[in-house]
Amino acid sequence: MTTTLQGKAGTTNFVTTDKVRNLRDFGGGGLPGGGTIASGRLFRAGDTSEASAHDLAVIERLAPGILADLRGTSERSNAPCRWPEGLKARLIESPGESARVAFHEEAAAEVKDAPTMREEFARRYEEMPFRPHLQQVYADYLNALSTSCGASLVFCTAGKDRTGFIVAVLQTLLGMHPDDVMAEYLLTNSAPDAEAQVEKLRSQIEHRFGKGLSEDAIQVVARVDPIFLSRAFGAVCERYGSIEAYAAQALQCPPAMVAALRDNLVA
Repeated sequence: MTTTLQGKAGTTNFVTTDKVRNLRDFGGGGLPGGGTIASGRLFRAGDTSEASAHDLAVIERLAPGILADLRGTSERSNAPCRWPEGLKARLIESPGESARVAFHEEAAAEVKDAPTMREEFARRYEEMPFRPHLQQVYADYLNALSTSCGASLVFCTAGKDRTGFIVAVLQTLLGMHPDDVMAEYLLTNSAPDAEAQVEKLRSQIEHRFGKGLSEDAIQVVARVDPIFLSRAFGAVCERYGSIEAYAAQALQCPPAMVAALRDNLVA
């Protein structure tokens, strides 16, 4: 079962699940230059570590041939994913840590309200595109998409930050208008299970930043904000000049591969 939600990027399908958060098809969007990003092939989500039997049946129907796990080694160890028995898929992951784990206690003591938390997360987004282990799994994901004819699923713990960034990069490479890229990114906040996502992340947030956070500050971490993606793209363009140059130089996705992505994923 899917929930259809109309956004600037077009019709986006949230897939009904029990415990796999924010699962949706991010294809289907029209492009200013003509064509439409293929639907039924590009899926994104949070991790499947708590997947129910229903969720496993849903994933089996989606039949992803590519699974791109953006989480780091410790995250994968602490929350191993569950998959349908017999699912045949290429699993893409990278050894090492892809999340920013270091956070000074003195700084954590200052991040208690929504404005300071929003700025802290914006700074994290500015450095996220340059994490070596994350860059490698991003590169492998784009490379796999350039040749695969089937469906794919890209995910991290919550399916919103590391996942949201590479989805936005991919949509940009495919020629989607920036307003539509941002609209799809923000759909995370409209997911049918958004409140359940907050509760899932609450203990992790308090472990990382300490007790005493305001509810508004917790909401900042559990949701996405336009400033986050804007700051990430801004940092990329400041260092590389454009998203395309970043893809070519940091993600091993030169113009020829971008052309292959468009041939493969744009109808």
